[in-house]
Amino acid sequence: MPLPKLSLQVFEAFEQVARTGSMQLAAREMGLSISSVSHHVARLEEELGVVLLDRSSRPFELTREGREALHHLSAGLQHLRRATSETAVGGLLGARSLRIGIVEDFESNVAPELAVALAGRMPRARLAISTVLSHEAPERLRGGKLEVAVAAETGDLPGDILADPILRDPFLVAMPRGIEADAADLLHGRADLPFLRFNTAHLIGRQVDAHLSRNRIALPDRFTFDSVQSIMAVIANGDGWAILTPLGFLRAQRYAPQVRLQPLPMSTFARHISLLSRRDFDQPTAGAIAGLIRDSVRRLAIDPITRSHPWLAEGFTVLEPGG
Repeated sequence: MPLPKLSLQVFEAFEQVARTGSMQLAAREMGLSISSVSHHVARLEEELGVVLLDRSSRPFELTREGREALHHLSAGLQHLRRATSETAVGGLLGARSLRIGIVEDFESNVAPELAVALAGRMPRARLAISTVLSHEAPERLRGGKLEVAVAAETGDLPGDILADPILRDPFLVAMPRGIEADAADLLHGRADLPFLRFNTAHLIGRQVDAHLSRNRIALPDRFTFDSVQSIMAVIANGDGWAILTPLGFLRAQRYAPQVRLQPLPMSTFARHISLLSRRDFDQPTAGAIAGLIRDSVRRLAIDPITRSHPWLAEGFTVLEPGG
């Protein structure tokens, strides 16, 4: 059977609609009109001679043929994205040294993949990858200790630091599985379960406290922790609840079966994880590294959690360049 003569954008449109269950959300992520995305999906169905989406359901669901097509097409697109970024990195780095700081959220999955991808393509260069706290990343870049950093944006970056957004990581409520209270009960003190705070020495703790304050919500200050693993452990034991993000939930997967996630019952807010670099650093290289990280984030973070929590697909998303 000859291969269909379709553009890569057709395949990407189908992949995005399959992931989000919505033409509108897919269009927003791709920077296209809804009609363009719909046309792309219909064009793919026409070429393959099958119906890929059940349009009678909301969100859209994949047909059996759609699931099979998605499996093969996503694998192919991931290989293309990764090959493009890895080739670009290999061609741009030359004989340099490269020092990268990465937030702890990525230390167990994205950072190892990035290390393997870069080490194999830097035969003459020095490579160092270290953990960095988000609020410390800009000064470490400005001080010459790092060339690039993957960190949550603080919102007040110095003018000599550039940010390439990679991931929107929304805040949500995490509570013990099996309790009768819902997120609104917890947030407004109608349940006898203590709130578990992040230490405000860390950016995430300041972000959560600031958002609560903006919404005139005051919660007792009894338990404070530095790490999401400690918070997840206490929640899993049935002794508290917290406001955290999907990345935090994924970091502590050993406790996930005992933890239930719910949307935040107030105005939504999110962290933006970005690739930060000095303005004088080679931006094509920075962009190629960001591309590698986006691919890893899709496969290792977004896809696993949106399969088990489909309602997160709208907010927990990769941010494309210029998007």
